[in-house]
Amino acid sequence: MANSIRGRIEQAIEATWEIVPGYFEKTLAQRAGLSESACGSIYPSFDVERLEEAIRVADWEEYSHPAIMEGCVAYKAALSGLLGIVALASMSKDAVVTLDDRKDTGKVSAVVEGVRGEEVPFTVLILGPEQGREVIFTFHPGDPVSPSKVQAVPGLHGKTVTVSEALNMGLEMAKIA
Repeated sequence: MANSIRGRIEQAIEATWEIVPGYFEKTLAQRAGLSESACGSIYPSFDVERLEEAIRVADWEEYSHPAIMEGCVAYKAALSGLLGIVALASMSKDAVVTLDDRKDTGKVSAVVEGVRGEEVPFTVLILGPEQGREVIFTFHPGDPVSPSKVQAVPGLHGKTVTVSEALNMGLEMAKIA
């Protein structure tokens, strides 16, 4: 079973490279703790190359969670990392966050400066449909959260807003940078 899952993930990586050039690389850079682009939940002692290898050789097993979007499939592996998200509702309404679409998903997330949280012993990888093929949507340490639905209209990427404004836009979480 693990070999068929690993093969499916390999095929999804290849499809991601073909269909969404640069996306898998941006995802690796966001998660690799030794990368200048690290943001959100990360693997603190990994550079991009080592993280890619760890993703490819991990022993993945099927995984379900209510935050996984319909039409997607998820896997879990024993690859530990640091949680790097915070609920906006737990922050001061006047605190400032930056809207960010560093992976060019077409959706913005909130990013805030801060200290990452606890170490979690597992990684979740999510595959989803794109142009009739299965691609890597994301991977990260810890359980998934519902993805942002806020469109990255021109001018939003890089804009600073208050937590109150971010909540009013429909954002629920902030990635810690």
